[in-house]
Amino acid sequence: MTIEIRKWLRVLLLVGVPALASAGEAPPATKYNSRAKAEYGPVFTQVLQKFIGSRAGPNICLPPLFGFGDNVTETVELNADQENDVPLPGSNRLKQLKALEAVGLVAGTESTRTQNDKTRHTITFRRTAKGQAASQGPAICYARGELDRIVKWKGPVALGEYQAAFVYYTVKTGLVEDWARNPDVQAAFPTIAPNLKGDDSKVRQVVIDLSSEGWDIAEYSKYVQLQ
Repeated sequence: MTIEIRKWLRVLLLVGVPALASAGEAPPATKYNSRAKAEYGPVFTQVLQKFIGSRAGPNICLPPLFGFGDNVTETVELNADQENDVPLPGSNRLKQLKALEAVGLVAGTESTRTQNDKTRHTITFRRTAKGQAASQGPAICYARGELDRIVKWKGPVALGEYQAAFVYYTVKTGLVEDWARNPDVQAAFPTIAPNLKGDDSKVRQVVIDLSSEGWDIAEYSKYVQLQ
């Protein structure tokens, strides 16, 4: 387990159990809220605006299909005979990638190999030029989001010199790609339709931590935003 993941788990525990986050008695909630809103509200707003604005073009994305974090891949190989290739609950990558192939975002190449007297049919998917142009790292993006407001935050929690906070916020949706309105694509990716409604009531969560460069989106939290 890496140091960053250990930090994440400790922050999750401490933020989820405020009584453990500090020694001694906590200050009255009214005093904390007044100080926190004045001190952290503008800071967290600026961090989120910078993060969201740093991505040109569409920045509301599909779940990463071509790797995660630093392990972004050029291709994804799936078992063509396995209809329920489910790496995460509620997802089916084969169905998802075939839907994206139908709208020109990825291209699949089928192949057959025999190993130990067993024949395996595979499909290797690669993002097309259209798919690459719509991508942010490992994910293909389909709409533009801008910060609407910060709803609340928990923390910051201090773990020695390390500090982090859970920040909850909403976004406004616009600049929707035509292919995202395709019924088969929306069926394969159930998160698209609610985002396209432009409903700014959907609350998202991000971890913002303090480094030598100041407050910023935590590295392990960047890849799950705006989905």
